[in-house]
Amino acid sequence: MVDGWFLLDAMDGIHEEQLMLTKEFLDLSDYAHQKRRSPRKVWVTALIAAILALLLAACGYAVYRATMAHRELTLADEKVYFFDGDEDTLNEGLHIDLNFGTCAMALHFDTEETGCLYGFRITDGASLDPAWLCREATLKELFESYEPGGFRPEAQQRPLEQCLREAGMTEAEAEEWYSALIYSGDPAAERPALRIDVLDGPRLHGVDLILGWPEGKATVVKEEAQGDVQILETLIEVPTNTGEPQKTLFLFRFDTKRQVLLSVAGADELLDFPALEAIAEHIELRETGFVYSLDHSGQNWSIFGLAFG
Repeated sequence: MVDGWFLLDAMDGIHEEQLMLTKEFLDLSDYAHQKRRSPRKVWVTALIAAILALLLAACGYAVYRATMAHRELTLADEKVYFFDGDEDTLNEGLHIDLNFGTCAMALHFDTEETGCLYGFRITDGASLDPAWLCREATLKELFESYEPGGFRPEAQQRPLEQCLREAGMTEAEAEEWYSALIYSGDPAAERPALRIDVLDGPRLHGVDLILGWPEGKATVVKEEAQGDVQILETLIEVPTNTGEPQKTLFLFRFDTKRQVLLSVAGADELLDFPALEAIAEHIELRETGFVYSLDHSGQNWSIFGLAFG
């Protein structure tokens, strides 16, 4: 078996002076395994690790990191958004160029086209109103959409059993992990109280999320990074017939390494950003082994908001 210690012994001829110069250049700290090997051999291991890291990066094995960016939309924007009607539909042959200039904000992600499906669940301790009604979009329902004969591309269609096997999940587990959860305090309400979504790389690739449709204003409340995660909190105001704007709070957490977006959106009259942050701390993400891609060649935008649909 070729492991780190095998490589260490194989490279045992490196001179002490070279090791110490490398140690100083890399500003390496001490290792817990010094008692197992001599200090000299510890630095051999460090040098090997540094060389391997450079080689892997040069060969394309470095981890790809995506980014999340946002911009205000204006009528002066070029028409960068488009819609093309699908074949064999009433919209076949239709092409529309748009700029969404009256909307509030656009979010853009440079994720990869093919990636793993993610799901989430709420862990114990989340401060959710027990009286709220919940609509669930489970991973099982998503996998069922890939059944042969469905609307998914034929090359990606497979039976539920195969989807579960690729995902590394049982059917029961797939019913307990979600792509979206929608909470409402009133069945007759026009919009939810809270909506939680997880959008992974394939869903975000080549698509901008449009906030504040059809007309709105955005106020960025917080924008920061915590390790691999970009965090954006924004207040979106949309005018209504009553004269008072409808306000929605959006908390976005984008993991640049895993290429997955967690969105927690809440009604301003019921929640605030500290409440959304507390809920987000009790959301567990799960990367499945289900690999897929989506074709966004016919539409490079998606209206995103606090809605039941």
